Amino acid sequence: MTIGRVIPQRLPSCPGRDSRYTIRHNQNELDSPWWVHYEHPENGLLPSDDPHEELVELVNALKEQQGCAPGGGFSINEHSQVIARMSAPPGQPGQAIHVVGVRQGSVAMYRVPIRFLQGRLDPTSEPREGEKWLGPLCGMSYAFAAPGNPKPPSQDYDEIWTEYDGQICLLSQDAGISPYPPPSGPLANFLGALRRQLPQGGRFRVNEHGRAFTSNESVYVGNIPMQHWFRRLTARS
Repeated sequence: MTIGRVIPQRLPSCPGRDSRYTIRHNQNELDSPWWVHYEHPENGLLPSDDPHEELVELVNALKEQQGCAPGGGFSINEHSQVIARMSAPPGQPGQAIHVVGVRQGSVAMYRVPIRFLQGRLDPTSEPREGEKWLGPLCGMSYAFAAPGNPKPPSQDYDEIWTEYDGQICLLSQDAGISPYPPPSGPLANFLGALRRQLPQGGRFRVNEHGRAFTSNESVYVGNIPMQHWFRRLTARS
């Protein structure tokens, strides 16, 4: 059995509407079943190529456990963990809450690629660095420090950060990386690609398969070094 749990902390800055998936009725299918959709900036609301029934059931169950109607927005972070988003119940601070499902002590995950437009929008795509990212623009948002501008409190250069429950969280501290930035290795390579694509710093997104692309121009950066990245959500975090 999956139990929904509100996560007040350790969630990157709330993904905007254009960076989330959503559950809606699919008008193109018989009986209009619940289906995963994505709001494409040019083509509008698109149903996924496949029904992803297990994922739909999970998201709707999490919402209903919180007394909300089924359907609506959700995200999948780079650790494949499903995060449902819904209106905050009466008495809950803020306008929205995020809920994960816990199964046997672990946060529920979904690793099946969600494709659209007969596979043309593919979250597992791997273009070359600097090319346009053509997959869904969904993902968790992160920020990259401007050159020569160390980010407090670490004062490290090339810092990546986000906000958890209104608090700044730094990659160097959350992942326990010392020295930071590292002189070599996968993270050093990724930071180099980030600096090439975001020479003045800025925001980027990481999707559910670890693909990173810039937030504004949707330029592909590369795959994040998962072993040197922000920690995943846990059943108690």
